[in-house]
Amino acid sequence: MADDPTIGWRLDRIEETLRDLGQRVISADLYAAHRAEMERDIADLRAQLAEEKLARQAAIEAERQARKEGDRDLKTEVTGQGSNWRQFVYAGVVPGLVLLAGILMQLKGGK
Repeated sequence: MADDPTIGWRLDRIEETLRDLGQRVISADLYAAHRAEMERDIADLRAQLAEEKLARQAAIEAERQARKEGDRDLKTEVTGQGSNWRQFVYAGVVPGLVLLAGILMQLKGGK
């Protein structure tokens, strides 16, 4: 009879320990499932960020190409209008010299 309370106490301890282990196993399973879900979400977000980064780089490159083509078109338009050294001389230097000569003649004539 002296062993009866000891055995009962040990059985109670074993049952309590089994319940505790059962709760821990459930918690560990939930933790593992939650962790797996989080890792999938992180992988999806990384994939989306990589796609957005590639799209952004492509847009920047397309904009850079458009600017280069626009600059090229502008140069073609400017040179296509005949702006060269002859036009510069006839439109700028010759009239400037004529104006300067006229001013000098007026100054000499007024003295």
